Amino acid sequence: MYRDLRAFRSLLHPLWLGALALLVLNDHALKGSGLLPGWLTGKLSDLAGLLVAPAVLAALLRLSSRRAFLGAHLVTGAVFSAIKLAPEAARALEGLMALTPIPWRITVDPTDLIALPALLVSYRVLGEAARRPGPAPRPVAHRLALMAGSLACAATSRAPEPCDGIDGCAPPDPQELASLVIGNTTETEQLIRVRRLRESVRLDCGVVLADPTSALSRDLFANAETWLIQPGRALPLGNGGCDAYLIDADGLPLTLLAWSAAEFPEQPLVTSTANPPSDRMITLQRAGARLELAEHPAVFPAPPLEAPPPADVCSVSAEESRLDWTLPVSEAAVLTGVTSSPDGCHALELERGETFFLCAPDEAIPFREGDILRVSRVDIDGGSYPELPRNEQAFARGIHIESQTHAVLALQGNVLARWSMVGTQQAPPDFSADLTPVEGCEGFHDACGSLVAPLEASLLGEGVSGIVSLRAGGRAELEDGAGTLLLVRADDMPVRDAECFTAPIDEPRLIESVLVAATAAP
Repeated sequence: MYRDLRAFRSLLHPLWLGALALLVLNDHALKGSGLLPGWLTGKLSDLAGLLVAPAVLAALLRLSSRRAFLGAHLVTGAVFSAIKLAPEAARALEGLMALTPIPWRITVDPTDLIALPALLVSYRVLGEAARRPGPAPRPVAHRLALMAGSLACAATSRAPEPCDGIDGCAPPDPQELASLVIGNTTETEQLIRVRRLRESVRLDCGVVLADPTSALSRDLFANAETWLIQPGRALPLGNGGCDAYLIDADGLPLTLLAWSAAEFPEQPLVTSTANPPSDRMITLQRAGARLELAEHPAVFPAPPLEAPPPADVCSVSAEESRLDWTLPVSEAAVLTGVTSSPDGCHALELERGETFFLCAPDEAIPFREGDILRVSRVDIDGGSYPELPRNEQAFARGIHIESQTHAVLALQGNVLARWSMVGTQQAPPDFSADLTPVEGCEGFHDACGSLVAPLEASLLGEGVSGIVSLRAGGRAELEDGAGTLLLVRADDMPVRDAECFTAPIDEPRLIESVLVAATAAP
């Protein structure tokens, strides 16, 4: 490692001295003067601070290599990014600085990251100055510059001075990056329990916000976190896209909050009830002896404790017949036996003691002992099919099994199984299909809490005779030797928990189907 760098030289470069002067002038004269808007003085502090701080850190640590000088810049950038993005990091640094004579108050604001390119300028310009040979300046100049830079960096985010007894002086209200805040307007501190949607939950925001109470289930929410809100303070709630919370407390019945980032985007919000943001504060208030959340566009009744059972017309889809499988190690082997279990899963035993499983209707197992099975996986990633909604691409996975007398294609995804998906030579013409909601079934919540709306498939085109309507659990005979299509499942799930499925569920629709043909080459 080349040790050809003297960090103290960068402290006397005109760029560093100019940044130091701007930092001091901005923090001690421009901020709060009304000469410049508050957002601009904040950005000037960030820009000047990122030019001053890395060189100060390098000089304090007496770094003497280019790699170490780069490391000082990376550390500065990492800490700056953390406290501007994560309230937890900002509060942790505030707690650390509270132990010093110069406490800090940090505003969490991701837009401040616009100043990060200043680190590149500092590294290139001041790093070159630190490596430039020349006579060393007097130690007193180096020490004065280092002392001034250290004090300027420490004071740039200092907490505001108290205003007690000073006419016209009001400390700035604390802020947090959030979409909404819950403001405690009662006279006592309140312990609030907050449950957020689990990270594995995927949802269609339009469907959820149309009726959040019916669309969501309590099973979709994570364990509660508890927060103590002091009187006059507010609890920030974030939302990077479309989210929901369950809120309750002693005296406050369980209440649902749901909104989208399009309606209430995240921004720095005041966490004090003294100067609440116009439409961003949900008031926690007294209602006699109880508590309540004031009316707000994001406040809804909580989902019922027990979801209502599905209507009779939904019952077929509500049954637990599902498609799943494992893949054998060998791509071709002799079938030595089939063992079926009551849950609809079949163990296919191959020579050399190998076994793989296929959970599917009995018709999907037309094979017999002694058959030579050729097994391959099927992956569909892209392409357009008539049953897909506009602009949605096909996405599915499957298994293809062939013997001397039969062929089976089992598929999970957002499209129906077709022989053309496995590249079969002289495949019969593909049928066309359309998927529509089952009439009379408004949807229901399954055991995982997902919102399930069954679909009905309408088959038509060259591969079928006329129009064939098919629901989950049904079958359709195809023409031209294409065999039988078994529809195991066809559901639209605008709200779903990804942890509950082995099938791909990147898209709201989940279709499980099986093609069975009586010849090896349909």
